[in-house]
Amino acid sequence: MHITGVSEAAFSALRAKLLANHQAEVTGDTAGTIIGHGVTANYTYDSAGQVLSVDVVHHPFFIPVSAIERQLRDAIAGCGK
Repeated sequence: MHITGVSEAAFSALRAKLLANHQAEVTGDTAGTIIGHGVTANYTYDSAGQVLSVDVVHHPFFIPVSAIERQLRDAIAGCGK
């Protein structure tokens, strides 16, 4: 999944939100891994192009990837994408 138009401020706010509200473990700075609630995803953020790329590599069978992506898009929109 690639999300365009993600400002540096929105990316920073998303990281903080994942850590505080979703109790997720976020490793790396502009590239790394997000782990929480049985979901593992790799991400990269290109600040120059304002593009966040996320690849869900593991998830519980009862949570479809589309639901994870929708929640992530909603969280970014709430951070002022």
